[in-house]
Formats: sequence, C-alpha cells, structure tokens
Amino acid sequence: MSSDELKLPVPSLADYVAYHRKRLRLTREQLGQRAFLSARTIQKLERGEQTGLSLPTQEALGRALGLTTEDEFRHLDDLTRVHISRPWLGEGMRSEATAAEQAMLDDLMPRPAAYCNWAWEAIAANDAYERLFPGRLSYGNLMLWLFGPIGREILVEWETEASNVVARMRGILTHFGNPAIGVAVLRALQDDPDFARLWLTRRVGFDRGLDEPQHVYTDAGPVSVTMQLQSFPPGREHLHLCVAVVRPYVGDFGRTDPI
Repeated sequence: MSSDELKLPVPSLADYVAYHRKRLRLTREQLGQRAFLSARTIQKLERGEQTGLSLPTQEALGRALGLTTEDEFRHLDDLTRVHISRPWLGEGMRSEATAAEQAMLDDLMPRPAAYCNWAWEAIAANDAYERLFPGRLSYGNLMLWLFGPIGREILVEWETEASNVVARMRGILTHFGNPAIGVAVLRALQDDPDFARLWLTRRVGFDRGLDEPQHVYTDAGPVSVTMQLQSFPPGREHLHLCVAVVRPYVGDFGRTDPI
C-alpha cells in the first residue's frame, strides 16, 4: 500500500452500520429484527448498496445500533446523504489575512485571537494567541498541531482533548460530504497510532460547548481556555474569528473569573 492510499475508513453509512452491529455482536438477522428491517436490507446497507432511509427507519435503526445521543442520530442522518455534494471550502480559500483583519487581531490584544476555518486551518493570529498555542500558526492545520509534539506537550488533558476533537472531525467531515480537503487531513494523520485508535472508535461530535475548555500549560502555570466565535469577516465563507477567554486551570471544568 502506498503512502498516498487511504488506510482509515472515511465516514459512510456502510461502515457505521457494520461497526456498531459487530460491536453489539449481532448477526444481520438479529439487527434486522431489532430495526424492523430484513437481513437483506442490512446487507445492502453494509455493502453501500443502499443509503436512503426514511426518518422513522433511521430512528429505528439508530436505536437498534445502540445510538443514544443527539449527535449520534444527527451523524446517522448525515451518513444517509454523505455521497451528495455539499458546499465546502473551495480552492484558494486558505490565504493570508488582510491588513485590516490582522489589525483587528492586534487590536484584541492582550486577548488571544485567531482566524480559523472549518478545514481546521489557522491562517492568522495575534501574539497572545501564538504565545498561548505555540507553533499552531506555523503548522497551519490545528489537527496536525494537536497530534504533533507541541500539542502533546502543552495540553494538560491531551487524551480527552484529542478524543473530542477527532469526534468533531468525524461529524464535520460527514456533514459536508467527505470533502477532499478533509480527507487530505485524514490521510495526513492516518499513520499516527493515537489518531487511528481514536478515529476507529467511530465516536462523533459537532460543536464545542462553553463547558469544554482546552487546558494548556503556560510559563505562568496551567490555564483553561474557552474559544468564543465572534464574527465572520465579510466575503470569507467558512472563516471565523476566535477569541480566547483564559481562566486559571482548576482541573474539574469549574468556572473561575477570566484572567
């Protein structure tokens, strides 16, 4: 297998159904009985020969597969349409910030701030952001930074952060129809054993909540960082301004006053 070949499965309804059926140690007949579907239909789903499902059938199949969360059912719904082209980050979307956009970041000092997009790319940041997350801007891609040596070193709860981020990557990738730019990130990370392990759990998520900060080691000690989405620059689709609220790390996601 060449290094350019994709070794990890891209999100698909076939893979998701087969994975959860085997996780539950069910035969196709048993899963079909639970979901009120024929074994032949389960076979067609697992072979990728059928993707369209009515909402009641999706819900019955999801329950039969042991799905419980809103994110899991949303993901199942997205998987029924993952083969349909969706809008995504076009070629040339990743670019340097304009002078005005960089000035806005600088004006936000001492608050850490950066422009990022839905392809997990950081395209511009102010000095406070670069001090808080050293190397992120030079890496360009936040996923590559997370699984690189700097991300592993400075994140206090790296395993938890990595697990949650990989789950969101799966959700976003599927929602936008497995775009080439997202699959390229999957390919770039597939040989990392930790990434592969987390990806193969098929865990899924979407938005990062305010109750899920990142915990970062700094020269002054560990801190908890909540990134707030502030605005979308005009004419820059999929680009968002992220501004950090930094609080002392308390180890249990407790709220403290911002620094």
